[in-house]
Amino acid sequence: MIFISMKTKLIITESQLERLKTYIVESDVQSNIVKQMKAELDANYTPTEQYAREGGEYRNMPMIAVKVDKEIISPKALFEYMKFKYQMGDEFTKQVISDWMFNKITDDYSLSKNVPTK
Repeated sequence: MIFISMKTKLIITESQLERLKTYIVESDVQSNIVKQMKAELDANYTPTEQYAREGGEYRNMPMIAVKVDKEIISPKALFEYMKFKYQMGDEFTKQVISDWMFNKITDDYSLSKNVPTK
C-alpha cells in the first residue's frame, strides 16, 4: 500500500476570511462566558426538585438550592440574578441555566441549543 499525502490549498476572499474570523472569535467568547457562568453555578447552587401546589395538585417543579444557606429559589430568580450580573441576552441566560440544571453543558462548554449571547 502506498499512502500519498496531498496538500490542498484553499483560496478564500477577504470577506469570507472576516466572516470566518468572526465566527471563530464569537464561538470562543461564548464558550468562555458559558465556562464562567457554569463555574459560578456549580460553586454556589445545586439543582433540586421541590413539590409545589398548583391548581389543587402537587407538582414536581425544578428549583435551585443556594449552597450557603440552603434556601430554595426558583429558576426565574436565578435567571434575574445571572442576567443582571453577566449582561447577556434572555435566551442565552435561560439556555445556560437550563443546560446546567439538566447537566447538558458539554466538556468544551457548548450548549445543547445554539443561541446568540445578546
